[in-house]
Amino acid sequence: MRATPWAAFAAFFLAALCAFAPGAASAQPRDNVYAVGGVHVDETAANAAAAQEAAFAAAQRQAFGRLVQRLTLPEELARTTMPSMEGPLLERLVLSVDVEEQRRSATRFIGRLTVRFDPSSVRTFLRQYNLTVVDTRTAPVLIAPAVISGTDPEAAALWREVWTQGGFGDELVPLAVAPEALQGPPSWDIAAPFAQENAAASAMFATLRVQGSTVSASLVEVDSNARRERGEVTARVNGADAAAMRASLASLAEQASLRLQNDWKGRIATGGGQRARVSASALYRDQRQWERIKDALEGAAQTLISEIRIEAVGREGALVSFSFVGERGQLAAELQRRGVRLEDTAQGPVLRVAGR
Repeated sequence: MRATPWAAFAAFFLAALCAFAPGAASAQPRDNVYAVGGVHVDETAANAAAAQEAAFAAAQRQAFGRLVQRLTLPEELARTTMPSMEGPLLERLVLSVDVEEQRRSATRFIGRLTVRFDPSSVRTFLRQYNLTVVDTRTAPVLIAPAVISGTDPEAAALWREVWTQGGFGDELVPLAVAPEALQGPPSWDIAAPFAQENAAASAMFATLRVQGSTVSASLVEVDSNARRERGEVTARVNGADAAAMRASLASLAEQASLRLQNDWKGRIATGGGQRARVSASALYRDQRQWERIKDALEGAAQTLISEIRIEAVGREGALVSFSFVGERGQLAAELQRRGVRLEDTAQGPVLRVAGR
């Protein structure tokens, strides 16, 4: 039986809707905020199984502390007393513990883990303590780890490592680490090509200085409009081995990230990071191009956009809508990075596969 043109259109219409269900597209990226990666543990016990169990429990406690800090306003959290989170109370909030890397012996477990939490349960728990939950993401910031001249090469390598393995890509302000090719003093002209590759609208240069038992990092953020001094973060090195140095450098990275995160949460809490709604025409020649546009939107939902909806769909075009937080240029850069152009035309915003 030969398919009619109407039947072919109906099949394409149904395939488009099924492949891009609004609920599924909107839920996953927000839930990624509730995953805490780069959790380092080192536990010893009577045997290997007990060491792993202790490590997983420690990872859950550490990750929950980071998650609470991520999702709440610092001034509210400082006024709040919460119960000690461990055992069954904490386990009810955890979806899974994933091993990123590990080393084991008969009595020891050393690893880097990711802990995933149940978003609904976490939000309910925090609101019981009258804490404002902020889980809206914005565009990434590019991080350029740098060191002053004469820094020990091992310390320089550890400084980059704590950024790349710290799980900062899951934060509300995702942090993307620049490649080592980005060198030189803080400058947007130098950083811009690397920032664009990560859809970042700014870059923060974090320059490490090691002085005896103290480490510090000066923070300078640059973008196309301005240079902002973000101050300095410091930490003590409590030991002479690589593990002690790594712990202190990880503290610096966490402090630096916290400055960006708290700034963003403050803007959200005061209405400075309001969502905007965009309705756009997605134009394509065939279903393959339509799939590429959908893939780009779903990918961008990991950072800037949410609440994606298909309002109408046809043979050569569809009407889609979504919400986004940030500047319009950031949105265009994020979609361009994923192979789709966002253009403003007389008929309104248009999405097309890049290079077409």
